[in-house]
Amino acid sequence: MRWLLLLCFICWLAPAQAEQPVHITKAELLTIPGHRYSPPPYEADDTKLQGQWQAVTLPHALIRQLTPLTDPEQLANPPTVVTWYRMQVPVLPAVGEPRYLYIPRWKTDGQIAVYGDRRLLYQSHQSINWNGWNIPLWIALDATAGATPPRTILLRIERPAGSGGGISTLWVGTDDSLNWRYRIRNLVQVQLPYASSSAFLAVGLFSFFVWLRLRSESIYLLFFAISVASFLRTLHYHVGETRLPISDEWFSWITINATFALVLATQFFLNYLHRRPLRWLNYTVVAYTVLIGILTLPWLSFLIDAYSLAPLAYLALMFVGVTVTGVGVVLCWKAGSREGLMLSGWGITGMLLALYDWLLQNNYVDIESIYLGPFNNIGAFLIFMYIIYQRFVDANASLQRRLKQREDELEITHRRLREIALMQQLHEERMRLTQDMHDGMGSSLVTALLAVERGNADAGMVADVLKHCIDDLKLTIDSMEPIEADLLLLLANLRYRLGPRLESAGIRLRWEVADVPMMEWIDPRNSLHILRILQEAFTNIVKHAAASEIRVATAVEGETVVVIIDDNGKGFSVAAGVENEGKGLRNQRRRAASIGAEVTVEPGDHGGTRLVLRLPVAR
Repeated sequence: MRWLLLLCFICWLAPAQAEQPVHITKAELLTIPGHRYSPPPYEADDTKLQGQWQAVTLPHALIRQLTPLTDPEQLANPPTVVTWYRMQVPVLPAVGEPRYLYIPRWKTDGQIAVYGDRRLLYQSHQSINWNGWNIPLWIALDATAGATPPRTILLRIERPAGSGGGISTLWVGTDDSLNWRYRIRNLVQVQLPYASSSAFLAVGLFSFFVWLRLRSESIYLLFFAISVASFLRTLHYHVGETRLPISDEWFSWITINATFALVLATQFFLNYLHRRPLRWLNYTVVAYTVLIGILTLPWLSFLIDAYSLAPLAYLALMFVGVTVTGVGVVLCWKAGSREGLMLSGWGITGMLLALYDWLLQNNYVDIESIYLGPFNNIGAFLIFMYIIYQRFVDANASLQRRLKQREDELEITHRRLREIALMQQLHEERMRLTQDMHDGMGSSLVTALLAVERGNADAGMVADVLKHCIDDLKLTIDSMEPIEADLLLLLANLRYRLGPRLESAGIRLRWEVADVPMMEWIDPRNSLHILRILQEAFTNIVKHAAASEIRVATAVEGETVVVIIDDNGKGFSVAAGVENEGKGLRNQRRRAASIGAEVTVEPGDHGGTRLVLRLPVAR
């Protein structure tokens, strides 16, 4: 805070210590009528000008004619007026730096030329109507070698007859004493309106791209239309220092109709907010906008001068604007739209500022005053941004609610699906176990029961059946253990279960199992198929082969894992066995086919029989 106060003190002290500028508030006026525009003379001698000089007080302004120019002869050959202002500058002391002429505003259409002691100091090269009249002038008076401050300053303003016009007070001084006045005036009068309208347009462009993605949200398109209309409407406040790239007629058409388009877009924006559109008001605003757009077309300039029509058109527009914003206040109040009330209320404020600017534009108030309409854009911009932000926040909150609702629904659905999947899995597992027990242990128990009932069973047979049933039950339990796609773990469980039985039968087990790839498809169901295939092989060896040794080995052949079971028993005719395929071999092949595997039986290298089970690494 102390640094800010120090900075303000320095800014105040610098002009105070510099030479005090001369403030010119008295002038003499000479008006010379004519036709068409003529270039200003290189030198101007005020004593040779024809007419009677009249003393005036600065700022000085003439009231603008409000009726539009419609006379065909005047339209073809528009009358002009050359207005001369003569100001006397007191004798100034010699200083080591140049002095400048500062004109806060030369408010008129046409061209201006500034003379100092008869010599031309400044000449405008802008367009006729849009000539940068809102941009303050900063002109060097004695910046050349050997120059002295002029004693007489002449302003030559050539303008359309009936356009009014005027000149503010003048200031003469050094850069240190005067430049801060020029910079503040230029900031408030030119740069702030330009910066605010440019920021408005930039956000409007962003809103337009949002609308391209969200076509159903017309509020973004309306915001873009309002930002473009506002930018075009305020262009004339800060352009015109150089000649415009388009004609005065077309720039007038753009400026006038941008104002009407702004009111039209605001009407539809309010409709969006209160959701109670009045058809008659919509039609009225649209019709009036279209009518003015047609009447002010440059192609119809032979009928009516659009530039001279502007004052009356703006008066009618203010009436329409007050109607739009007043009705908007009522409808937004009924609809409970806080954003609509803010916008409508600010719209009424904007109409009051527009009335003030209209009075200033037509020279009914002090022409050194600042136009307030451009600053209305700043408030409107903030309100529109607030509305768009609220719409974004509300849409985001609504989206979050919908997402939460969908997440809850998905969670419920997912939970139900998990329950259904679990029930289905339990059912399938129950059916698998039932089928397996029916085909394996169940069949063995039924056979043993029939033998016992018929008196054909002895203790050894019953013991063998019970051992086989116990092995079946153990394998079924092992198949339910998580093995994480590891075939070697499955084989290890089989070895653990069958080892004691082989040992009791006097058969030695030679384990030559090597590492094999993980097989993701091995689940409890497929594990049981593999165990059953291998169990059948071990059972056949124990019962029929009369072997003393069994070798279990694994190998990898490309994308296939091979499990080999060899015995050194008496063997059998493989060709005859395959031709007269028994129930055991048929079950083995059926199980292998169900998991995408293959079982082959072949003679061993040193007698006995070899069973080869080929399992795919991936399915």
